[in-house]
Amino acid sequence: MKKRKRPRTLAEWREAIGTAVAKDGPYSHNIISLSLMAIASRFGRTEANKAIEDFNLENLGWRKR
Repeated sequence: MKKRKRPRTLAEWREAIGTAVAKDGPYSHNIISLSLMAIASRFGRTEANKAIEDFNLENLGWRKR
């Protein structure tokens, strides 16, 4: 049986967002969206909104909820 990998930390999700914003590749928007959903689900909507603010994602089309 395969060993289950530990869940990502908030810092790891935020790092994924930062990398996606910096690289602006073809899948960046998908990575950012999934990361924000994971943050909201595991750490709360407040943390997701904080990430939107910290990474200036409103300028890229995301909105706080």
